[in-house]
Amino acid sequence: MKKDSFLSMLILGCVIFAVISKVGAQISHVSLFDDKLESSISNKRVLMVKNGEKISKFRIVDLEKLPLYEVFLPPVWENEAGKYQGVLLSDILKASEMADVDKVKLVALGGYAIDLALSMWPANCLFVATRHQMHEIRVKMKGPIRLLLPCMIKEEDGETNYTEMSTASWIWNLKEIHVLD
Repeated sequence: MKKDSFLSMLILGCVIFAVISKVGAQISHVSLFDDKLESSISNKRVLMVKNGEKISKFRIVDLEKLPLYEVFLPPVWENEAGKYQGVLLSDILKASEMADVDKVKLVALGGYAIDLALSMWPANCLFVATRHQMHEIRVKMKGPIRLLLPCMIKEEDGETNYTEMSTASWIWNLKEIHVLD
């Protein structure tokens, strides 16, 4: 009987550890941004969201009418560490009346594209940056918008673990989102 109790307690402990680890992994560095941003200097469309014949178009000012968030990124790329301001991909899809989609294709200015299963990521991990250090991001600096996945950045004891991080699902110069389901 003692052996069964020990085994049950061990299994319970493993389940609790797994649940706590999963919750911890889903916490990202994304927080609400409530400061005032300067008005966008561009009136050009920066993003098109398409689901069949249904199309939504956004300028920076349109995106920044959605709830704004901020995230701090360590130096993943040279000269690009710091705070990014932007919106959640889920909020863009809601504003486009496409909240229930599961899979999207993200397309960059140069034609680079990735497919992304939204259910694979916590909603606050799919961060669409419109600003870096409160300034609009120029095209030559991977703008005007880009998808970042800050939940992929793991820090232990103040050190960032880049060896396990892949930016394959990140996309800069983002211009289009196509619904795939």
